[in-house]
Amino acid sequence: MKKKTRFGLKRLLGLISLLLFSFIFSLAMAQDGYDPMSYSSLSQLFSSQQYLGSANSAIIPSVAMENGYASFIDNPAGMSLIKGSYLNLGYMSNRSEFNQNFRGNELLLDSKYDIFNNIGVIYKVPTRVGSLVIGGGIHINSLYNRALGSSAFNNQSTITDVFKGESSDYRNIAFETYAIDYIDQAQTQLESILRIGFDNGFPGTYQQSELTQKGRSREFAFFLGTEFKKNLHIGFSLGINEASHNISRNILEEDLDNFYDGDFIEQDENGENGTDINSIQLTDNLDSDILGIEARIGAIYQIGQFLNLGASWSLPSKMEITEEYSSMITTSFDNFLNPFFDSFEGEFTYAVIRPSKYSLGMAVNQLKGFDISIAIDFISHNKMDIDLTYDESLDFDEVVFLRDQENIIKQSIGQRYQSVMNTRIGAQYRFKNGTEIRAGSSMLPSKSAQINETRRLYSGGIGIPLSRDFFLDITTQYIQWNDRSILYEYQDVLSSVSIQESISERNNLINVLIGIKIKI
Repeated sequence: MKKKTRFGLKRLLGLISLLLFSFIFSLAMAQDGYDPMSYSSLSQLFSSQQYLGSANSAIIPSVAMENGYASFIDNPAGMSLIKGSYLNLGYMSNRSEFNQNFRGNELLLDSKYDIFNNIGVIYKVPTRVGSLVIGGGIHINSLYNRALGSSAFNNQSTITDVFKGESSDYRNIAFETYAIDYIDQAQTQLESILRIGFDNGFPGTYQQSELTQKGRSREFAFFLGTEFKKNLHIGFSLGINEASHNISRNILEEDLDNFYDGDFIEQDENGENGTDINSIQLTDNLDSDILGIEARIGAIYQIGQFLNLGASWSLPSKMEITEEYSSMITTSFDNFLNPFFDSFEGEFTYAVIRPSKYSLGMAVNQLKGFDISIAIDFISHNKMDIDLTYDESLDFDEVVFLRDQENIIKQSIGQRYQSVMNTRIGAQYRFKNGTEIRAGSSMLPSKSAQINETRRLYSGGIGIPLSRDFFLDITTQYIQWNDRSILYEYQDVLSSVSIQESISERNNLINVLIGIKIKI
């Protein structure tokens, strides 16, 4: 049995109410301790850039020096320091391991992603004095690659507790599929089908969940760097950021011990031959397309022969996000009747405004074969803005409603996130034959104000001249962090207490980046 309806805007408003109350449905599996599908988490995910770059710039900060093609991401002024023209090609292999704990049960999941992460051209314009370098290409800013799951017996809560809430947009389809039902003869109060008939809570179910995230953010960029005055280099970059992202969530609850063996569902006209619940499954799917502008400016000043100071500013950016989403609830029964399922779907367009990023750096360059670079980045994650009324086709009453919800989300972002100062350091040694060995480390403090999900990034690599015209770079990044993700959250009707089920995580990620420079 299926009853499928187009998810219109009125339904969307109800969905947003749910999102704002319990943050149950919206998008990035953001890794910040909260619900991966909430607007607050997704806005952080879509606006964040990872330290990927090209194979050599992924190790050494480029705020005060150049480190190959993707140096302009840190500071476009550094491109002025490049000594020749070349074509850059890059490939990246990502491997992630997620060790998760839910109600005392551990689950180990892994994920992988392989992608060509950049192709670009750098051209050093012939000049009589100074330097002028222009170029452009495509590079990956961020990869979305995550697997989250759980498997445990739960006699404290059930996903159907979420469905019965008055603001829940799952409520209608849950009722149509017997996931919830009226608990009183007057039919005024809905209750989880798993709690009806049990005075002291409910016996419990075996819960399994799976949440996967895939996608990438890439930038089509143009940059220019020039020696504006002697030893003073300035530059800018301008790009179009285009991203695609998918997140899917499945939560399955099964009655493997046959606790629910009643006969009150689907009885015949004589009140007989009924059945009871065997399993309930929720499936959410969300596809997002993101489009925005990237702009950066920066400067580097050379003090003497070896010391550089650098500063850059990544300007605020508005990103348009178009989502297509769907949800389905499926229930199966003890007597093996055909499963009941119902669903809704729809789309929504909104925008997020990413705050500025300010970077400062210092580099010791070519000192007895050594390069050392230090950088700090200042980012105010709590200043993230969101625009739910971005769609110009909205009616006036819809705009008024969404403005109120927008303010609630902004308040949540301000409370949940904080300003951070990322610290990065890298060094390399260049042998006389041109071979380079590199190492770096970064401390990326938790952007969450409530959960410590600080990341530590370690990297190492080598650069090998294959010939006069070909140069090979190989880099490995290792990232480790702890995290927490909310599986679901609801408000208890009697106590008005917010109840949430969460998964604790220990995560490890390895990126291998390979780059080829071809002189032109």
